[in-house]
Amino acid sequence: MPWRKRLPPLSLRKGGASVATPRACGRHGIERPVMTQSKAMNGGRTLLFERLIDFEPDDPSTDDPSMIVMSMPDLTASIQREIQRLLDSRTAGERRTDTGGTVMEYGLPDFGEIHPRSFTDRRRVETVVRHAILDFEPRLLRPRVVVTPGKGNGTLTVEISGEVAAGTVVEPLFFSVNLGAASQAPAAGVAAGTD
Repeated sequence: MPWRKRLPPLSLRKGGASVATPRACGRHGIERPVMTQSKAMNGGRTLLFERLIDFEPDDPSTDDPSMIVMSMPDLTASIQREIQRLLDSRTAGERRTDTGGTVMEYGLPDFGEIHPRSFTDRRRVETVVRHAILDFEPRLLRPRVVVTPGKGNGTLTVEISGEVAAGTVVEPLFFSVNLGAASQAPAAGVAAGTD
């Protein structure tokens, strides 16, 4: 198998990339990577789909390896975008918390029957949102969700907090998202030209 000798050794370890050095072993002299030291990451890993996007396909100089690892501000912005997409997506029904989240369960159920002033309904939304974040956005560590009545009629304000880890750096993250009629009202106003 001569092709095995030409491949560069690659090894990853949770919490950061590991540096591997080739070492000949066995009677065939095949080089195998040997872990020598851990190399700390200075950012968080970019999502696969974000790495696949090429904003300037005609310019090869923009093919930057820094797209593999994000800075902390870019990482927190990416997490917020992904959680916003998750909360904007709807599933066919209630999610099962025992399945670990499948592609078919991505998103939230329709909360059309939720009463924002009902403590029980808000706790139900908190539980569903937290489980969705745990299943589909694992980059947010120890997520906490608090749901309060929104300012508009029939709306909820979802406050999401947690921690973001990039290598050895851990930073808190907090942001709010509106669910319900109020989150769609500005888009309708802009489309109608009444903004």
